[in-house]
Parts: sequence; structure tokens; C-alpha cells
Amino acid sequence: MLHFSCDLCGCQLDDQRFVVKLEAFPAFDPDQLSPADLDADHLEEVAQQLNAGDVEPLDDCETKTFRFDLCPRCHRKYVRDPLGRDAARRLAFSKN
Repeated sequence: MLHFSCDLCGCQLDDQRFVVKLEAFPAFDPDQLSPADLDADHLEEVAQQLNAGDVEPLDDCETKTFRFDLCPRCHRKYVRDPLGRDAARRLAFSKN
């Protein structure tokens, strides 16, 4: 039998648990295209750039996936603030 624990608070999970799946990947938004761009043959231009080494790789092109098991209490907190913005605002630093 498998035993699960909450990935946030660490409590043992019984029959009621929630699974959160995240996927992070770079967004590639197309530039504005004109009819002239569609008619042009860019194969030669691409070949020249590849041979010249002018292509700048992205820092992180891989898709990353994450999976978390949450208890009902942590799930409610996660759904209310998935990016943790409220938690960051609640931090209070002393004025030295």
C-alpha cells in the first residue's frame, strides 16, 4: 500500500488528497508577419546564420513539469494564492 504525505506541510495523507501539476516552458510569440514574409524563402538566410554561429540559444528551453500531493488545508491555501504573493507581502522585516 502506498503512503502519501503533503508536500507543503508534511502531514500524512489519507484517502482525501489533491494533486497539483505544473508545467513551465518558454513562450514563443510569433512576430508580426506580412504577406511578403510568407512569400520569401528564408532557407538561405537560416543556413548562413547557422554556419556563422549567430544563433543565440535560450538559457533554458526545456519544459519542466512538477507534481505535488497536498492535503485539503494546503490545497485551499494553494488555490487562493498559487504564486505565493500574499505570503511574500506578510513578511515583516525589522528596521535596523
